[in-house]
Amino acid sequence: MGRLLALSIVAGSVYIQNLAALPSFFELLLAMGGICGCLILISRVLLWAERSDQSFTTSMLRTLRNILLLILIMTVSCAWSTKRAEWRLQDRLDAAHENVVTKLSFLITGLVQDQGDSFRFEAQVLDEDQTHSERPGIPRHIQVVWRKSNDDRGLPEIIPGQIWRAALIFRKPRSALNPHGFDYEAHLLSRNIRAIGRVRGVPVLVRDEPFASMQVIVSRGRQYLRSAMRKHVVDMTYGAVLIALAIGDQDSVSPEHWEVFNKTGITHLVSISGSHVTMLAAFGGFSMLWAWKRLRWGGRSLAEKVPAKIMAALTALLVAWMYCLLAGWGVPARRTFFMLLVSGLALLSRLPIRASSVLCIAAAIVTMIDPWSGVSTGFWLSFGAVAVLFYLGSQTQNLTNETYSWHQRCWRMFKESARLQWLITLSMLTALAYLFQQVSISSPLANAIAIPVVTFIVTPLALLMGVVALMPWLDVVAQGIAWGAHFALDWSMMPVGWLAYAPWSSLSVSAMPIWCLVISLAGIAWALQPPGVPLRWVGWSLLLPALTWQPQRPAPGSWRMIAMDVGQGGGVLVQTSRHMLIFDVGPRMGVSDAGQRVVNPLLRALGVKHIDALVVSHSDIDHAGGLPGLLKETPVSISYSSFNLEQWIKLQRIKLKQNHSGPMPLKMLNCVVGQKWIWDDVTFSMLHPEKEAVAKDSADQASGYKEKKVRSNAQSCVLHVKGRYHSVLLPGDISIKQENEILQRTASEDLRADVVVVAHHGSLTSSSQNFISLIRAQHAIAQTGYFNRFSHPAGEIERRWRASHVQFWRTDQHGAVIAESDDKELRLYSEAVSHKKYWHEREFSLENPP
Repeated sequence: MGRLLALSIVAGSVYIQNLAALPSFFELLLAMGGICGCLILISRVLLWAERSDQSFTTSMLRTLRNILLLILIMTVSCAWSTKRAEWRLQDRLDAAHENVVTKLSFLITGLVQDQGDSFRFEAQVLDEDQTHSERPGIPRHIQVVWRKSNDDRGLPEIIPGQIWRAALIFRKPRSALNPHGFDYEAHLLSRNIRAIGRVRGVPVLVRDEPFASMQVIVSRGRQYLRSAMRKHVVDMTYGAVLIALAIGDQDSVSPEHWEVFNKTGITHLVSISGSHVTMLAAFGGFSMLWAWKRLRWGGRSLAEKVPAKIMAALTALLVAWMYCLLAGWGVPARRTFFMLLVSGLALLSRLPIRASSVLCIAAAIVTMIDPWSGVSTGFWLSFGAVAVLFYLGSQTQNLTNETYSWHQRCWRMFKESARLQWLITLSMLTALAYLFQQVSISSPLANAIAIPVVTFIVTPLALLMGVVALMPWLDVVAQGIAWGAHFALDWSMMPVGWLAYAPWSSLSVSAMPIWCLVISLAGIAWALQPPGVPLRWVGWSLLLPALTWQPQRPAPGSWRMIAMDVGQGGGVLVQTSRHMLIFDVGPRMGVSDAGQRVVNPLLRALGVKHIDALVVSHSDIDHAGGLPGLLKETPVSISYSSFNLEQWIKLQRIKLKQNHSGPMPLKMLNCVVGQKWIWDDVTFSMLHPEKEAVAKDSADQASGYKEKKVRSNAQSCVLHVKGRYHSVLLPGDISIKQENEILQRTASEDLRADVVVVAHHGSLTSSSQNFISLIRAQHAIAQTGYFNRFSHPAGEIERRWRASHVQFWRTDQHGAVIAESDDKELRLYSEAVSHKKYWHEREFSLENPP
């Protein structure tokens, strides 16, 4: 019953985090009161039934009492999570302070991350000049982005504990909302970051307060240790990984290394995992056990006053807590610490407790402390993997039987470890497929190579290097330890890197419905039964629905279009019965791009293994920037572009230093007016540009001519898609001049579209009234970024579309917009509405003026 009560706490918290709106706290209190009243009544009736010796009635009442008790605990958890969410949402950025310059003072509370062109850190807004109540609408907890400039050279090193006064431009946390995409707003909410401020001008250092709070002390210690370690690993390929193994600074690890770790399923090894915390705690506990038995005070052994086992347990807990703080207090670290805490308290109080109870209690404590932990995938993967490990460990045979020789015991331990790793991989297969739509086939082999090296060689050496690096007089020793750790990691990563880029390394699966996941988990539970249970193998067959699920595709003559939320850029997906077309791939985003972050995950979720046609309207980075990331993972049969695509891709790969970049499209053509093809009774027609203009533009590029942006926009490919029932127009970034040219040479019936992606994101240079009138669209979609610097879409353009009785959609407000055409109707819906969560701040309306 205790485990069910703990799981009820987790269930209540997770339920709240999946709601579109928070329930009323007062109504939850009333529900709690009603349930308590029912429990009191049932307890009185149960007492009467026990005295009357009515066994059947007593059994029913006890079952009902237990059910109500579980509901009560779940309701309490819901109420607690709701109140915590209300408190956090109240600390929000008011619209009056958004996208305007605000001068204030802030305290750096988090580890400072160097992003190459900027610094990024968490901070707390202070009341240096006036009370916070006099400046309403500015949240206490913010993230600061400080772009580097020449004016910063005379400033001191930026470290936690410093108080700066600066001019900031605030924006609300805003996430790109796409089907099956990462919710960045949820991530920031879980970290209590309620606004993002970008520094303008040169900040002024007010003072330094190294002991301002516990968070500042820990962050300052982590940054000092990171700086000490960086001196010894700065030129090493995996230097950032060694630092991450010691203090959990994962943000410094390069995207290329993360790609290898993710594809081979060894991410848990290169982050602060439970094994690292447990190993250090065990080392501290055994050291104290050895020392306490030998220490004496006043002629008596200290172990006579306080048992050595108690001191060892307390020391292990203290070491685990300190290391978890140093590691950043992530979900795996928290899970491990509270499991050790529960186990330690049970040991000290001499109470027997099951491993499953320890895991359930730890999960309940984690969710009570942080109700948003259930939103993270790490929560489920961490607790799920440990649960499987506990269950399998209970079936493990005794491997220390002295009847076997030492080499026989070693061989049996090796086989048992391999069996556990294989079974854990299979057990987590469908969970990983459900969360990421990707399964690592090479994971068992990669883990078999990396686990012994990383766990028993690299991690201890990285921790030892961190300790020695704090002693300047031992720099030579620290350098030697760093070299040894890096040598071992480098050699183990060679075969792992090969596995990561092998063609069979990973398997992409479609986004499955929840019932597939439930069936697969039931099958796994049956397959993991102890030997002797009949037909255990049948359980593994229940994984097939989850791994082979395919979403429903449009019927012949119908189509589905997704105008993706890629920020300030263009990216559209058009799917027919058996084909897939991508029109533009979004912008580049720092070290990554929209192709990697948005397009590829969406294609995996839809079960798309390759792209039949790729149209890149023009070479501007907001439309073509996602190409490197897209081609790295998804093959393309044929491409159309208004520029030399092959040359452009090669230059981008050189600039980005991509070693594993994927193949080029099999066939590359220029888009010209008159091109037409038919897929599944859906006609695709190219309406722009003209062949002569493309030829002249290609000649200019070949001669070294650097094209102007206006000319690039004017050369945009314009694609018209016409199904049996409805049509869509994709105009790129053309201007009014090109719109008029298209109107002159195109029949009105061939131009008409029910859905149109607004040209040039709604710029004043496009969407003439004549063009809008002749298209006769029902829906217009503007792909724009939140508070973009171009102020797209222009208010005049939006009003012009709405005045023509067109529903106007904006990706910065609605997220991705999905349009589906079939013989019944044309349906449009947005990700912001269909998958709304209570923390999403989107204010919009689709109503047209009368």
